[in-house]
Amino acid sequence: MYSMNSFLFYAPQNDGKAISIAPKELFEIDFGIFKFSVTQTVISGFLALVILLIFFVVVRVFFIPRWKKQPFKKSRFRIIMEKFVSLFDNTAKEQTHRYANFTSSLYIGLASFIAVATLIELIGLRPATSDLNLTFSLGFITFLTIFFIGFAKKKHKRLLHYLNPINTLTDAIIPITMGIRLFASVFSGYIILHLLYSNVFLSVGLPVVANVLLTLVHAAIQAYLFMFLSMSFINEAIE
Repeated sequence: MYSMNSFLFYAPQNDGKAISIAPKELFEIDFGIFKFSVTQTVISGFLALVILLIFFVVVRVFFIPRWKKQPFKKSRFRIIMEKFVSLFDNTAKEQTHRYANFTSSLYIGLASFIAVATLIELIGLRPATSDLNLTFSLGFITFLTIFFIGFAKKKHKRLLHYLNPINTLTDAIIPITMGIRLFASVFSGYIILHLLYSNVFLSVGLPVVANVLLTLVHAAIQAYLFMFLSMSFINEAIE
């Protein structure tokens, strides 16, 4: 019987104290032809998605109409949001040119998800981005974006690009390298914090504020790096 938990790897499950590469399985959903394992990271990923959807809907419904009516009134929240969007817009224009509208919107969503899915760690859940299945999936989205934008720009010339086995191998390895890089960064941070707080002396002596700040910075860096690397690969495909 096929199990989604063994889709990319197999490792012993958590025993409650130890941390394994494979996230702990909470329960299974049986669809007959295959089983879907609901793990810690599935729950945290779904929670991150719900948080983002609520946030974006609230901003779109309650804030943006008011900002349009008062274009010169700048609140702190509005300034933060405008700088956040401008960062992606400017990077997309520099790296992907006429495809900037699409890539900017896509990677605002993906980077936001990466950040929130990593910050879930602050409420005691395992980060969704510490699951190889998820990070490889995010890398595969970038691979598909590179392929379709490259084809849209160069048409048949882009297909000729794949006649060279080295080019094919280089492009095919992109989702793997991006997935492993994101997973390794988040999972190593998760292990370090787990070890620190499993020690009685460190759990008392280490300031909670420092932990929160480090997690915030870590999540922001991972989201930005994923966006920047993705757009750099897209730039190579259209140049």
